[in-house]
Amino acid sequence: GSFAVAQATYLQPDAEAVQDLVDLLERTQSGIVAHYYMDVELQGVLQAAGARLPGRVGIADSLKMGDMAVDMAANHNCTAIACLGVDFMSESVQAILQQNGHGHIPVLRATHKPIGCSLAESAERESYRVWLEQESVGQAALHVVYINTSLETKAVSQSIVPTITCTSSNVLQTLLQASAQMGPELKILYGPDTYMGENLVTLLSTIEARWNDEQIASLHASHSRDTI
Repeated sequence: GSFAVAQATYLQPDAEAVQDLVDLLERTQSGIVAHYYMDVELQGVLQAAGARLPGRVGIADSLKMGDMAVDMAANHNCTAIACLGVDFMSESVQAILQQNGHGHIPVLRATHKPIGCSLAESAERESYRVWLEQESVGQAALHVVYINTSLETKAVSQSIVPTITCTSSNVLQTLLQASAQMGPELKILYGPDTYMGENLVTLLSTIEARWNDEQIASLHASHSRDTI
């Protein structure tokens, strides 16, 4: 079936393409970071090239891509990083490199054309900024923004309301920790991923309805049924 075909494509990449990529990376002293969403054919080639050039090729989520780029610059003598992903990923990789003392390392995009992301762009709309302005009035508020957004979104949001970034793996702990530190009156504004937001509402509602204090404390020591 289709899964078997995809698996074979990944496990048996085009040998010539792998060699060409290895030669290019060695000649240019470069590394590559790619997002998990890349197609299976490309991931197969990248994985095979990475096996021959340990530490020079990475496939990961958007946050880990930046960490991998730092490692390539610091420990593998890479003088440039190619980023295979949408535009905000290239921005994020460059920012993380700069924060870690490698701002001189160029981050190369796959094309000169814009590589957009509808999720990230939804937080760049005027309606999103108006929502932040309206919801931040009065009650203490904290904006928790999904990492898969542009640097502009994060900066503009911070200018409106205190803003921190989360990933899909740490969003729940981020919300619970923020609430524990800042008190039960804190209003948390989450965006722009509607599906993740709906999942959080469902999860927290289920916990509130079904879990006891001991179970909730196992999730976060500062919380109970009264605070969740």
